[in-house]
Formats: sequence, structure tokens, C-alpha cells
Amino acid sequence: MQSFIVRRIIQRLSVGSNFRHKTVDTSSGIYIYGAGELGTLAIEYCEACGIKILGVLDQKKCGIVSGIVSDYLVCKPEDISVEMRAKAPVAVAVATLPYMPILKTLQSKGWENVLPFYSMTANPQVGHPLKNGWLVGQCSRQELEMVEAICARWADLTSLEHYEAFLAWHIDGTELTLIGQGVEPNKRYAIPPLLAAFSKRFGQMVDVGSHQGESIKRLLDEGITFSEYILFEPDGASLNQLKKNVDRYLPGHKHIKFFDHVLGNDNDLRAFQEGLGYCSQLWSESLSLKSVMPLDSMECSPDLLKIHTEGTELEVLLGAIGTIDRCKPIIAFSIYHNRDGFCKAIYESMQRINDYVWYFRLHSYQGTGAFVYGIPR
Repeated sequence: MQSFIVRRIIQRLSVGSNFRHKTVDTSSGIYIYGAGELGTLAIEYCEACGIKILGVLDQKKCGIVSGIVSDYLVCKPEDISVEMRAKAPVAVAVATLPYMPILKTLQSKGWENVLPFYSMTANPQVGHPLKNGWLVGQCSRQELEMVEAICARWADLTSLEHYEAFLAWHIDGTELTLIGQGVEPNKRYAIPPLLAAFSKRFGQMVDVGSHQGESIKRLLDEGITFSEYILFEPDGASLNQLKKNVDRYLPGHKHIKFFDHVLGNDNDLRAFQEGLGYCSQLWSESLSLKSVMPLDSMECSPDLLKIHTEGTELEVLLGAIGTIDRCKPIIAFSIYHNRDGFCKAIYESMQRINDYVWYFRLHSYQGTGAFVYGIPR
């Protein structure tokens, strides 16, 4: 079974290099489907890139939205005129549910130009750094060999199936149906093998890219509390909210340290874009500079090292190799923000970090929410 899946993956990589995302004319504007968290990001992205938003579509949230979404008309898809449904494009900004059923439902209601929101981010834009819609494109022979090596290292069949589904979306836009354990948004950072390992490792959590403390809350919901928290969040607004949330999540906890450092593989000064929430990141178009430093330059002894930095996860890991070799922490890192994630980031991590068992899980759709988990043997 496993060898069959690997052959299928290599075949798809070999023939899918010419795939291109569906393109639609957005010069007259676009509708956003989904008034939740991703819908908010879609609005921010479109505003930053100069794409006119005609309205927001949602089956359940009409009249109960807040924030930036409330600046727009929010209605059900069927409330828009038949003429507009036939010509106006609609971007599906929902990643907690499968895309294909949403596509079919919208098409049944007369929407003819439907596309995944993330496909709009396939090419770099001057206005916003988001690029989760990347495509694998042409693969080199070396990359195919790396993918085969990665497949051989996954610890369970679920990892291999999730990895295939992740690749399929980024190769040719295919949404595979997972037969075994499906996509579980609420299991991010908390898959069973990690929970079992946490039962013996609850000293220090190092969270690189803490945002507003989602990973802390997720683990607390699973009954996992660490003796010490070292939290890195370089975005000012997110850091302020992180402090408030952690005070609420862990009242009276005396061993929590906050840092606004950007972590990487060396000491440097690089362009960093703040003010984009969880999309704040190192970005060459930014006019602001921040100091970058390796985790190895700090005195950390993690039992858990979690990294989510919008595409620089491999840099952070390489800058933490000394710490990892010394402490052998449980590791969780995202790999879905750019093309390096499909093999380079995973392969190099597996090569540089010794004596680990590796797992792969998708925690959302549209090729996002992809995490690699490493547990020391």
C-alpha cells in the first residue's frame, strides 16, 4: 500500500508541472465567500492588492459579523442577482471545510466563476506577502529523490496519505478524499503521538511565532501545561494581545517570557512587515527592519519547540540545531507557506535532526495547515 502511494505521488509530480490555477477577471471586483477568520484575511489581502470587493457571502453569518467584514454587505449566495452570479467571480475563503462541496453548492446556485481564495496568492504581489497558493511546477530529479526519501521516513500510513493530499493540491489543484484519518483542524499541535510524548515532557515550551497564543490554548485544552513558556512574537499588535491572552489562559503562572525577536539561521538585519496579524513576516518589500538571531544564541532548553513563521521555518530550525541536539525536544513546524515546504524544508530537517520519528498532518484545506511533527526516539 505504501509503495503504491509513493509511486502515485511521483507520477503526479512528474506530469503536473504545467498546471495553472484558474484565473478570473477581477477588474470589476470579486465576492468573498466566508465571513470568518480566512474571510477577514481575504478582505485584507484584496484591499492591500487593490482588488475591489463587491460583497461577502455566508450562509450563516448575515448580520452577525464584526471587524473589517462589517464594512461590506454580507448576504447569502442566493441573495445576489442571477445576472451577477453568472459573471462576478467569487473566492472561497473557507479552509476548515473541503473546497469541492462548497464549489458544487455555489455552482448549483448559479455562480459560474468560483475559485479557491488561496489560488489568488499563487504569484507574489506588491501589496501583501501572502503566497499560500504556490504551485510545485517542474520538479528536478533531485527533488523527486528527496520526496521518495521523505515518504520512506513517515512513521505511519496517515502521514503518507496526508502528505499525498498536500502535494496533490499544490501540484494540480486536486482535493483528495482521505480515507483513513481525515483533516482535523482541532488537532493541530495535539495529534495522538505528540500527546503521548507530552505526558513525559512538560518542562519548557519554546513557541516561535506565537501570534496570540493559539498553540498554548490548544494544548491547555488537551490538559498539557508546561512549567515554563518562552514565547517569540515579533508583530507588536499580536504580542500585546498574546500577553493578554496568556494572562487569561495561565493566570498566576510565574515562568513566562515574551520576546519580540525574529529568529533565523544567523545574526542579521532584515525587512520585516508588521501589522498583518498572523501574516506578519520577513518580506523584502517591507520598509521596516528587524534584527534576526538564531535560537542557539539564547539559553533555551525546550521540551517542545513549535515553529510557525510564515515560510522561514527551516531557517529557524537550522538556527536551533545546537539546541535540538542538546535537548531533543518534541518538534512541530509548519511547511505550507511557500514551495520550499513540499520537500526542501522537510528533507533538510530530517537530514540535520537525528534520531527522530516523523509525522505529517493536514489541519485545514486548500493546501494549508500542513505540519511536520518530530518526536525523539
